[in-house]
Amino acid sequence: MIEKLKHKYALSSKGANDMARAFVAVTLSNLVLMLPVGLLYILSSYLLNQQLPKEKLTFFIVAIIVILICIALTTIFQYRATFLSTYIESGVRRRTLAEKLRKLPLSYFGKKDLADLTNTIMSDCALLETASSHWIPELIGAMISTTIIVISLFFFDFRMALAAVWVMPIAFAIVLYSRKALRKTHEKTNEYRINCLDGIQEGLETLRDLRSNNMCDTYMESLNKKIKAVENHAIFAEFTNAAFVCSAQMILKLGMGTVALVGSYLLVKGEITVLTFFMFLLVVTRMYEPLQISLQNLSAMISLDTNCKRMDEILSHDEQTG
Repeated sequence: MIEKLKHKYALSSKGANDMARAFVAVTLSNLVLMLPVGLLYILSSYLLNQQLPKEKLTFFIVAIIVILICIALTTIFQYRATFLSTYIESGVRRRTLAEKLRKLPLSYFGKKDLADLTNTIMSDCALLETASSHWIPELIGAMISTTIIVISLFFFDFRMALAAVWVMPIAFAIVLYSRKALRKTHEKTNEYRINCLDGIQEGLETLRDLRSNNMCDTYMESLNKKIKAVENHAIFAEFTNAAFVCSAQMILKLGMGTVALVGSYLLVKGEITVLTFFMFLLVVTRMYEPLQISLQNLSAMISLDTNCKRMDEILSHDEQTG
């Protein structure tokens, strides 16, 4: 898994290990945030039976304090494992790319645009930094923690669990199905951006010639068209992304409705208790929250493939030795 992470996201060995640790940190953080639901379930069982002994009141106070401490500790662990580790790795990645470029044969630079290389070192690195600190750990952590929660729900009542779970594969399938369209859109966006950077680079390098030949207005007119093309395609890319992600999020929210409907039906028939129904409603509202964000992260990660390939191409290229 470590080797796969290294090539997939252009990471060092330490960066890949840190990312695996971030997966664990986010998973723990999501699971710990479910502890208040369990405590509320226990409290509700006492209140429904109209029995709350004084010694139990002490237990609940201590439990609340312990849960708050656990949430604080896991949040700190998650912050260090995602953000701090990512910023260190981002510095390593930029230095590694710069060192690699120093050792590449000159023929490589003859085949590559200067704007393309600049975009890879600056823009792609910054995008991957955001992905490593926000998108990737949250997605993987949410998927692992949700799987654990879903398995535990089946032990309570498989019918209610199915009512809560059926929307998940459909929502993720919608985003995954959009992979081809999102990748093509992102590749096109990169083309427009590099074309615009080429225009800016060309203007800086030929500024004296442009001014001496009174061509500044003509050049700026051409550059404005390139900038406008980047803007228009960025809007189109955002709309394409939103069309798939928002549809998936709407499907996911149907799970709350089906849990309420199925739960109400089973409650009227006397096949589940009020407490079980209440517990499922609490769990699904908390369970869907990280998944809503995960759908956005999954879409962003699909678009990230193009940037990672560009970086891995540089890092994997043969060096000039001797």
